[in-house]
Amino acid sequence: MEMNQATVYFIDDESQVLSALRRALRSRLKEWTMVFEASPAQALSQMAKATPWVVLVEKKMPEMDGADFLKQVKKSYPDAVRVILSADISHDTVIESANIAHLLLSKPFELDEIVEVIERAVCLRTFALDDELRAEMGRLDSLPLLPANYQALVEYLDSVEEPDPARVDQLLSHDVAVLSKILQLANSAYFCGVKPVYSAREAVIRLGYDLIRKLVLCFSVYTSENGNSDFNNQLLRQSERVAEKCIHLASFTRLERAKKERAYFSGLLHNIGELVIAGREFNGSFDLVGSFLLKLWGFEALIIDTLRYQSNPLESDGDDVVLYQLHIAKALVDAENKKLPLEQLFAELDPQLIERAMLSDYVRSHT
Repeated sequence: MEMNQATVYFIDDESQVLSALRRALRSRLKEWTMVFEASPAQALSQMAKATPWVVLVEKKMPEMDGADFLKQVKKSYPDAVRVILSADISHDTVIESANIAHLLLSKPFELDEIVEVIERAVCLRTFALDDELRAEMGRLDSLPLLPANYQALVEYLDSVEEPDPARVDQLLSHDVAVLSKILQLANSAYFCGVKPVYSAREAVIRLGYDLIRKLVLCFSVYTSENGNSDFNNQLLRQSERVAEKCIHLASFTRLERAKKERAYFSGLLHNIGELVIAGREFNGSFDLVGSFLLKLWGFEALIIDTLRYQSNPLESDGDDVVLYQLHIAKALVDAENKKLPLEQLFAELDPQLIERAMLSDYVRSHT
């Protein structure tokens, strides 16, 4: 086996699980080298011959706990994406996994889930980074895992052709903090209908399942019990202000609804990288970490690139208006914070940015 070949490791003490995965994945991941091991010690020995890109390990094993195993993987192969498999998704398991794993996958799982996780877990390899920075990103502690309420919602929405609003209402109602934020948005000036909404069911009907799904993720991450709650709340307030500016600019330029929603969501998550590396020494940018996290979670390329290039949009290969509007929305919020006159702000902005954001008329109307 070659050192730089795409290699995924499966470690599970149940031989029948490994046999089933080996049979099922042989045709699905033809370009990958796959290593199946019941022994964590044997797996570590194999890694010296074939460097892991992705490691999936059962949490509870008699020879070695999965989290302890991943600690050794992280030390020796920090740029490998680490995934814990567990039938126990209790609060303690989630907390312990967050300190060492990039992803937590509940058992039993569908084959498509495993394939999807592996395909998106190459994100540390597909980012154009030098080896040192890639390894540093892999060493980041306590990356937020996909919230349990988000995973439950996604699993339900993916399992049915026509979701039942009452069931979605039930799933959302378990988290009062997240639900209150969603209702606040559903009743905002940009999404409000004739009548106010008071329930998750009504919010779903107004906002749509896709936007609801993304909002649950965003608000769950910022309102989680992990980290400094005051700092998290500060970042959330900042992200909400930027998101409001994003949708204001998107409305001014008459963007279609899908782009308007993407603009709002990108604004909400624009500073998630800052949330992740708060208080840690890191040589990369907040933008890079945020885009890495969303790529790891399987979000579409447009949103990932928007976060990655938000500070320097002209460095991107694309010409996505939402990216340029996010950049200017952040500048507008920063100007408000500094009480900077808009005339001065717009004079300092690169005219090319304003043009690509389709905001030349907006600038003229505000100067």
